[in-house]
Amino acid sequence: MGFTLTTPALVFSTISLLMLAYTNRFSAIASLIRSLHDEIEEKGKDNIVISSQIKSLKRRVKLIRNMQFLAIIALFFCVFSMFLLFFEKSLAGEIVFAVALVLLMISLIISAIEINMSVHALNIQLGEKDIS
Repeated sequence: MGFTLTTPALVFSTISLLMLAYTNRFSAIASLIRSLHDEIEEKGKDNIVISSQIKSLKRRVKLIRNMQFLAIIALFFCVFSMFLLFFEKSLAGEIVFAVALVLLMISLIISAIEINMSVHALNIQLGEKDIS
């Protein structure tokens, strides 16, 4: 298998779709945080349950931010890898592309952690111990 200029280009669509999914998750959580915050403001006092929900959602937003950042850096490394390959620096291009893949894998691991947090929050909301 040869490592060519098109190899890193294959990852572009994957990263683009991941970024779209990450952005949608971020937008949904940000909207939920805003509505919960407004609910606290309307009641005029701090609701402990809502405050704990906001705290959990803030942690998830930070995870999503990190997922997005790593995916963006992975995309940058893919582009840089293509740049190196264009100038016939094959070994450097392969190494940079490998770094991009590692960053993408870390982003996916964080995504799995965030999804697990989401399911845990749903379990608490539903009063169940486990969703099968």
